[in-house]
Amino acid sequence: MSRKAWLQLVLPLIGLSVLFWLLAFAPGEKHHQPPLLEMSVILRDGDGAVSTMRKGMEQAAQDLNVELRFLTPAEDNSAVQQAQLLEREVAGAASAVLLIPADREALGDAVSAAAGKTTLVTVETDMTAWGAAASITMDHQALGAALGAAALNGVPEGGTVLLLDSLPGDNGIRERMEAAKAVLERGGRQARVYKWDPDTTSLPDILRIERPRAIIAFEAAALADVAELSRGEDTFPLLYGCGSTSGIAAALEKGRVTAITAVNVFSAGYLAVEAAAALARHEDWTAAAPVAFSIVRQETMYDSDNQKLLFPVT
Repeated sequence: MSRKAWLQLVLPLIGLSVLFWLLAFAPGEKHHQPPLLEMSVILRDGDGAVSTMRKGMEQAAQDLNVELRFLTPAEDNSAVQQAQLLEREVAGAASAVLLIPADREALGDAVSAAAGKTTLVTVETDMTAWGAAASITMDHQALGAALGAAALNGVPEGGTVLLLDSLPGDNGIRERMEAAKAVLERGGRQARVYKWDPDTTSLPDILRIERPRAIIAFEAAALADVAELSRGEDTFPLLYGCGSTSGIAAALEKGRVTAITAVNVFSAGYLAVEAAAALARHEDWTAAAPVAFSIVRQETMYDSDNQKLLFPVT
């Protein structure tokens, strides 16, 4: 082959190789990865009721280059121990802290002290009045009122509804209970509030004394406890509550739970990490609207929107 013919064959190949290299490796507009941000998450308890919210937090952490450190009080729902954990994280120079408060009043001083030293975002219970930078929550009064209205439809006028006070203290869960109680009493029903502790409360004794037509639990752990106690019972009050764990969904499907308010807790967890990360990095952030919820019954649990609440895809 002559030199001229060889060049005519090879030069186009070299040109194509150069073009491929330029297209593949030439600098262009690349996605900016923010620096790693360490964030502490102080839970109320170690119960599986927060597992879906935790998945939302973990998904946001993966998307936003955040490293999460989950902390749980030794005693479930102990605001005192939450305050101690918060003080420890601030002393350790945590860049951002998420807090699911057990009791606003008991945590007020600790939150106010921490707010000037770290980016603090509360979840479920609003503590912006104490200095928290943001709060990711739901409309607890609307949620409680919806549960009360649902129970009105199942309980005749004058009938008794048992309200389970499973999380004493100043928090969003109590707001739900008070709203439901107001709706029931306006509707002519008898609302009875009982402290709920699965280790010490004797539900059979309460049922024998009060003979309620319905029970309302205002957070997932209590609802799951009572749904389990109803298993195998021929006669049991109608059961309403808040929560969307897999166990609660199964109880709803089998008819042991009459209706629930399903909250998009996956979204709440995601939004909380997103807010704290943006604020800690001094980025623009717009306050989120209250997290959505929906009343779900056995016959509507497989509607497409409700499936997203009960069975979030992660």
